Amino acid sequence: MPTPRLFLRACLALAVLVGTTSASVGTGSAGPIEDKRAEAARIAAALDAGAARVTDLSRQAGRAKQQLGSTEAALAQATTEATAADSHLHQTQTRLANQAVEAYVHGGSAGLLGELTKSNGSDLGVRKQYAVIAAGDDRQAIDDMRAAREDLATRRASLRRLQGARAAVVTQLDHKKAALTQAQNGERALLGHVQGELASLVAADQARRDADAAARARAAAAAASAASRSAAPRSFGGWPPAPPGWSPLGGVWACIRQMESSDNYSSPGGGAYQFLDSTWHSLGQPGTASDAPPWVQDAMAVELQQRSGWGQWTTAPLCGR
Repeated sequence: MPTPRLFLRACLALAVLVGTTSASVGTGSAGPIEDKRAEAARIAAALDAGAARVTDLSRQAGRAKQQLGSTEAALAQATTEATAADSHLHQTQTRLANQAVEAYVHGGSAGLLGELTKSNGSDLGVRKQYAVIAAGDDRQAIDDMRAAREDLATRRASLRRLQGARAAVVTQLDHKKAALTQAQNGERALLGHVQGELASLVAADQARRDADAAARARAAAAAASAASRSAAPRSFGGWPPAPPGWSPLGGVWACIRQMESSDNYSSPGGGAYQFLDSTWHSLGQPGTASDAPPWVQDAMAVELQQRSGWGQWTTAPLCGR
């Protein structure tokens, strides 16, 4: 059976291990990792802001395109009306010319017809007066149609100017949106790169802390194991008290204890880490794990992890391992 001095030395070594491991978890290479996380957060925030700008530009472009469509529809309507006015004007002018010829050749009203029948060939003025009277109403219609055509021309010119201005706005908005989308794609690629670097930093930091904890744990675990291998089965009360400053393993180990036994070192069936008796005995320990003090269970858990890996606990993946 080991002496109290020897076992106390082992417990003190384990306490040093726990303190060092906790400190490494708290500090580690948090500087580079936090810097990289901050960089990723800044890029993600820029992406969010850019997405909001793209959405706003899309809305503006949609409204501008609707306005452009309305202008183009109005211009098409004005063009159709102008074409119809031109056709009507041409028909009226043709009819007026035919009426003038008809009046000149055959005469018309009773008064003028009498004058024309007495004509000796010098009645051109009379015939002209008749043509003017016969075509007076149509001339007024032609003047009205010409005024309408001028209004339509002015309207079409205004619509064309408006169409050009709105088309320029649509083009400008489309260009801005395309440029912003391209910038967004570049930022997404940069974010993926930064996230990859962050994952590598976290993995490297975890590996370093695991290796450091393993190196420091080996001596403490070996000392605790050596102190108890030759001991006869004993109850919980047969072990020396925990060394000053000792505290249970934190981090992943605390999570595993919580998942396995609700963090109960006296839990039946294998203590805090739920050791099988066969596994506990393979570590050189007598009895069952629940009979051993918490600091011994911690030491044996570290030794088992170093010997066989995290796969000994099905809950380890849920705890981030």
